[in-house]
Amino acid sequence: MSVFKVIRSQEWWSYKLPPLLAIGYATALMSAVPLYKVALHLLFLLASLIVGAIYVSVVNDITDLEEDLASGKSNRIQKVPVKLRWLIPVLCLLSGLMFGYFLYPDLLSCLLYLLSWIVFSLYSIKPIRLKNRGIWGVLADATGSHLFTSLLMVASVSYVTHQELNIVWFIAVAGWSFCYGLRGILWHQFSDRENDLKVNLNTYASHILPADFEIRARLIMGIECVCLLLMLYELQSAYALIFLVFYFILLFGRRLLYHTQLILILFKKERPFQILMADYYQVFFPVSLLLAAILLDPKNIIIFGIHAALFSDGLKNALKDYLKFSRFLLTKK
Repeated sequence: MSVFKVIRSQEWWSYKLPPLLAIGYATALMSAVPLYKVALHLLFLLASLIVGAIYVSVVNDITDLEEDLASGKSNRIQKVPVKLRWLIPVLCLLSGLMFGYFLYPDLLSCLLYLLSWIVFSLYSIKPIRLKNRGIWGVLADATGSHLFTSLLMVASVSYVTHQELNIVWFIAVAGWSFCYGLRGILWHQFSDRENDLKVNLNTYASHILPADFEIRARLIMGIECVCLLLMLYELQSAYALIFLVFYFILLFGRRLLYHTQLILILFKKERPFQILMADYYQVFFPVSLLLAAILLDPKNIIIFGIHAALFSDGLKNALKDYLKFSRFLLTKK
């Protein structure tokens, strides 16, 4: 079996890493230090987050194995020899300690990085296993995967660029990342609800009817939008706003081309769907910041090239759909 399948990179590489890098880019752009001079530190933070993502993916598969087999779901870790299953998490933990050592003496970043590892572990590993404790599992995933990691980017980039921590930016990023994280884990739980009910898994979504959750989904989305607007206000970037318009054009185009449903969290399985704002966070937001950085200093094009190479799928899909939409409009005329 491919290593990439074992670590489930296809489930987090293009979805969780670009928004985190975007927060790093934005925080750097708020300083007087050129973005390209922060590039190595951003790569360091990216590597530290990749190690954490691998850890939580493998540990989650190991601790889910019994329940997955009972519900009839496939689990990639079952094809790995029993003696080797915990080797990857142990190596990740050792790597995490190394990254924590190099974050020192930035104590806030060390704390945030440590908290993400603690929450990752408590989410999956028995006897605590917050994943099987209703709302606590939702909160653990949202904080570990999004909140603490996003705030790590703010704290660490602020530290290396020698700028005072912007409390308004810090709070806005906290609210935005937490709400986006809630939407992500709740989407996952509701999409997996039938399998969880088969094995009596005590997730939050297994105890609530999807139809009863719509108002709460709108509330989460509303708070997320308010925090995003505050972030954009603090950032003062026209490019982030322009690319937000481009994103909504793409949404409209996909709606016409593929008849997709636009969702906050809940979706109907018989129709393709788009999660509102996901492509903006994963593709448009980071690209807008990198283009703004290039206009400030052409040397930043190196970072754009690296980002585009690492996360090419989202860019390719967006460009492909723009071309399809353009052809669609031309044929209508």
